[in-house]
Amino acid sequence: MRSLSALLLSLALCGTAQAAVTAEAETAFDNALRMADANQQRLEQLIDQEQQGHLDKQVLLDTMAVLTQSIQAYEAELRKASDGGHAVATYLLGNLQESRKHFAAKDATASHAQACALYQTATDQGLLAGAVTLLRECETASRRFKFDDPELLRLQRQLLKALQQPDAFADHYPLPALNSLCFKELKVPVINGERPLSTLADAYTPTVLDFDQFRADGYYLLAFKGEVDGEAARGYFKKVQALTPDCLDPMRLSGMYKATDSDAR
Repeated sequence: MRSLSALLLSLALCGTAQAAVTAEAETAFDNALRMADANQQRLEQLIDQEQQGHLDKQVLLDTMAVLTQSIQAYEAELRKASDGGHAVATYLLGNLQESRKHFAAKDATASHAQACALYQTATDQGLLAGAVTLLRECETASRRFKFDDPELLRLQRQLLKALQQPDAFADHYPLPALNSLCFKELKVPVINGERPLSTLADAYTPTVLDFDQFRADGYYLLAFKGEVDGEAARGYFKKVQALTPDCLDPMRLSGMYKATDSDAR
């Protein structure tokens, strides 16, 4: 019995050590956040100048050069934090990689694959946002109505598990989401030749979601990317409604369920 207790204790300690974020990782993450704030301010200044018609071409080139270097430093700090177990840093790295596919067509597939791998790591590190993003962005079987696809089923189970347990990084929400079924309108960007920066910022700026909004998005995904007319999907959609009155419901699940209920009476 004593040896069994010792084994369980050692396993618990190993699990705790694996989940812990190192002090170096926290420092690197804080550095990355400061860099992100500075980059955001530089970009907003450029957009303001563009909208006022005062954007100087040389200023644009100089600022973009500074931004490029700063983003590289930001990515390096995020990687340090991620390597130290910081799931939010891993998730933000995933967002960075996923964003690149819009601006580097030749490497879009590779960038997307790297982003999905990072989202999986963030999920493994205990972040709900990673599991939500994986199911939303990193599977294609549901688009082909292959609802018995093993990878789709794995991602669904993984997300449901994440929704049912505490998030070790709950204090870090709200977090940016590149897309959201519930909280970001789907639209194709139309580039304004006179204001390209403003157009791109409007199209690709992430929406910021709090913890419950990520949960709502997660349950909406489970309802939509499964047997949508089944009882489980209805249950997931009810959880969405309990979490928020503001889900955009782009797939019109509410209307479908109301119509079905009306026909059943």
